[in-house]
Amino acid sequence: MDSPEEKIDCLPNNPGVYLFKDAQGTVLYVGKAGNIRRRAASYFQRSEEKDAKTLAMLEKVADIETIVTHTEKEALILENNLIKAHHPRYNIKLRDDKNYPCLRLSLEEEFPTLSIVRRIKKGPSLYFGPYPSATSLKEALRLIRRLFPIRTCRDARFSNRIRPCINYEMGRCSGPCSGKIDQVQYGEMIHQARMFLEGSDKDLLERLKRKMEKESEDLHFESAAKIRDQIEHIKKVIEKQKIVSRDFVDQDVIGFHREDHTVVIHPLFVRAGKILGGKGFAFPSTGIPDEEVLSSFLRQYYREDRFIPERILIPKSIPEQGLAEEWLTELKGKRVRILAPRKGDKKALLQMARDNAEKFLIAKTDYEEERGKLLGALKEQLHLAKIPRRIEAFDISNLQGGYAAGSMVFFEDGKPNKDRYRHFRIKTVEGADDYGMMYEVLLRRYRKAVEKNDLPDLVLLDGGRGQLNVGQEVFKELRIKGVDLLSLAKARRAGDRRFHPEKPGEKVFHPQYKELIFFGEQSPLLRFLDQIRDEAHRFAIAYHKKLRKKGMIRSALGEIRGIGRDREKALLNHFGSLERIKKANVEELTQAPKITPSLAGKLYAFFHSGQAP
Repeated sequence: MDSPEEKIDCLPNNPGVYLFKDAQGTVLYVGKAGNIRRRAASYFQRSEEKDAKTLAMLEKVADIETIVTHTEKEALILENNLIKAHHPRYNIKLRDDKNYPCLRLSLEEEFPTLSIVRRIKKGPSLYFGPYPSATSLKEALRLIRRLFPIRTCRDARFSNRIRPCINYEMGRCSGPCSGKIDQVQYGEMIHQARMFLEGSDKDLLERLKRKMEKESEDLHFESAAKIRDQIEHIKKVIEKQKIVSRDFVDQDVIGFHREDHTVVIHPLFVRAGKILGGKGFAFPSTGIPDEEVLSSFLRQYYREDRFIPERILIPKSIPEQGLAEEWLTELKGKRVRILAPRKGDKKALLQMARDNAEKFLIAKTDYEEERGKLLGALKEQLHLAKIPRRIEAFDISNLQGGYAAGSMVFFEDGKPNKDRYRHFRIKTVEGADDYGMMYEVLLRRYRKAVEKNDLPDLVLLDGGRGQLNVGQEVFKELRIKGVDLLSLAKARRAGDRRFHPEKPGEKVFHPQYKELIFFGEQSPLLRFLDQIRDEAHRFAIAYHKKLRKKGMIRSALGEIRGIGRDREKALLNHFGSLERIKKANVEELTQAPKITPSLAGKLYAFFHSGQAP
């Protein structure tokens, strides 16, 4: 069998994807290239220039498989699909399904409003952000609404309101709902808010100053005084904001830092010349060159529903940089540039981002050390067989047995791993039988876990001795050994039977001990266990509400002859909610897919007479 180096000359010069495999055929790495042969050859040339990790990876490569595509863009899409399918060890994996919050200015509306959103949609609306946390965004929104009294009410209330709300009385809304401000005046205020958000502070202040002088000349001294106060507020805000870029282009500055066994990438969000914040990501350091890591990060981080800036600064050029720009431009609908500056202000911004990446790694290392100590203390104080690095926690949610649901959350090394969360809809238990429901959920989960050899270190149940007994029964039935099992319940309060006045915190049930294990209210171990239990409870409640909502919708639409599952789904996709279906007139209902004029008449009559026709 030819070695990988000997196969290089036989590889195609076309664009496509290449897969490095080991002797067992396992995919180690997936890459894309405009020229497959040239890219693959670069890994095996000048071995003296490569670090130990790269050489270690190359030693494992026994075969190279290629897939040719017509274009580089097709190769990019195929690469992403293959990474998801094979989970190669040496590709970086961005486990960040969270979209950061942005401000949305709804310019398509007659009286636009500002709202917090997490997904970017194509259309006339403008988006500002992203903000690194919902808290910082809410503070920004409060400030903008204080400077510019934009309406806060939802569309339904806005269209039906006659008298202005309390926000108008407090000077926090201009009252467009009741004609206190016309569309032209409101549009001027929206333009001012937009200028502020886009960083056109100087032009905004000049505009407001001219308006103040005009009001004063017309003897409207009260209005002039309000504008004067607004100018002073804006000046104070501007003084507090540090300008880091004078060209005011929205840009992400990608900090990169590699140390020991970890690579950290830390984007800084620079908007209108000011830093909104940043976000750090850490990956295991593999044998992949820095430019490949950067390229892979950009392809995973930016996507259609995420804010994409006009400029992205990176510390070094990446392969197929022009293709990456083309792809991002297509996603954004506007020109996007990727730059690797070597000097000047942009280089200084990259150094700032790198410093932030380094500090993020230090903080992460400190956090992991503390979390490791906490897990070790948990093992000692709860008499566990091993350190609980992988914890699965369960909760049941039901309302008198209706729409019963179970949840499982997964904590790895003390942090939630939401990719491993699971929902369970109760199938075999009727009525309010919590023990029976817990039995079903645990049996379903661990029957699969045993088959796949995917058992955790610790299973945590929400409840008391009864739930613990159920867990023991399942473990015995499935012959599970070496996995710790606990249940966690709140201690009884004063007046309750078996109240312990000296032990007011939580109580832990252990299968090998009759005596309960108590934690005080201030215990860091208790806070950690509470975090896990509360997350399981939140996840179960959310699914329970979803099932209940679906059930109510189906029970309402299911009473109408001619509305089956397909038409029900079409209606909900078209209108978005049952409430909007109820408010629609016959003509609007007819516009929904699969709804004939006859059915539209039946729907309208049902919701407005209360009887199915």
